[in-house]
Amino acid sequence: MKRMMSGVAVGALALGGMSLVGMTSAVPAAADSTTTTTTTLAPPVQGTTPLDIVMNVDTVVGTSGTGVLKPTVGCAQTNEFLIGQTVVFRMSGQDVKTGGTALTPKNVFSATVVIPGVAAPLVLSYGNHGTVAFWSTGWNTTGYPTTGIVNFKIIVQTIAVPAVTKRVAVRIRESNGKYVTKIRTKVIKRAVKGESATYTQAGYAAPSDLTLNAVPAG
Repeated sequence: MKRMMSGVAVGALALGGMSLVGMTSAVPAAADSTTTTTTTLAPPVQGTTPLDIVMNVDTVVGTSGTGVLKPTVGCAQTNEFLIGQTVVFRMSGQDVKTGGTALTPKNVFSATVVIPGVAAPLVLSYGNHGTVAFWSTGWNTTGYPTTGIVNFKIIVQTIAVPAVTKRVAVRIRESNGKYVTKIRTKVIKRAVKGESATYTQAGYAAPSDLTLNAVPAG
């Protein structure tokens, strides 16, 4: 009987650091036959260029609501909501430019959620949740005009950090051979410009996107 190479096995090898894009593997099935499978890996979801900011994003259901809108378990992670329920956006992340520093109010100028059909962006706030802290905001979907996938964006802008310098005395030998002392500016810490990053659901399968559903009749 012929055997085919598992696509899961190919993916597992790729996670181990081997590039298998376009690789063709042969698995002998019998002395006189061979079955081949070619797997071309898609681009990484985070893109192929170096990142300045990395974000982790998910959505949970808010605790408010009555009747069918009342969640069985508040703050449960989900992407399926009924019109009238509250979507809570959660975000955490790192500033890669500064060596992986956590995104907190110390280095974030603004963090917002942009939702199609909602005039003003929602502002994410940083605070304690359980024994950890992260960014979050709630969106009450009451009155939202459409059902289906909501292609939201989360936009983060970090704070620009000026360079740290100090004035130092430097002895310099001039062309006549004599030494003179001059004052120079020495950079102690280089400036870090503000960075901007945007999270979207682009590329994910539709069932994993944020989705609003109509309230069941009756």
